[in-house]
Amino acid sequence: MTNRELRELAGLEITAAVRRRVNEDAERIATKKRGAVNTHQLTPAGRSWCESALVAGRPDGAKFPAGVLYAVLDNVGQYLARSGTKFGEFFKPDVENWIRAVYTELTVRREPGSWVRLSALRPWLVDLPRGVVDAELDRMIEQPDVQLMAGLNQRTLNDDDHKAAVEIGGEPRHLLRIGPA
Repeated sequence: MTNRELRELAGLEITAAVRRRVNEDAERIATKKRGAVNTHQLTPAGRSWCESALVAGRPDGAKFPAGVLYAVLDNVGQYLARSGTKFGEFFKPDVENWIRAVYTELTVRREPGSWVRLSALRPWLVDLPRGVVDAELDRMIEQPDVQLMAGLNQRTLNDDDHKAAVEIGGEPRHLLRIGPA
């Protein structure tokens, strides 16, 4: 997630100081810089910490509304343990929203509805299996605000563009646009 996504979702952001504190005894958050934007991801140690925090119960001194949140989290943790559901399966990413968020990040300084190369989009989605991303892009083109097309001038496409292409209807598509046509 980017800090912008974290602000919109939870009203917080991960600063260098927060990252140092969280990663003090084990790396729980991995941060990568993509252009001017930091993206954050839970590491296996971070995922493990979250799983244990789910069943740790309410900390001493936690009052309303935090106490209610800890009770809910405890129930989620117990459900995961009883059902054998893995943390990552329960908290699956919404691939479409992830693609849309990355597209927004890539076009933030450009005109809305700009074309984006899939070769610029894919590095942001490296943690998702390529087949999952391709299937989602294929599904998304059924929506009226999503377009995928081949690069018009094939000579301007580089190896990264060809590798990043998604094949739809037997045709490689290199460019994505989300927004009014």
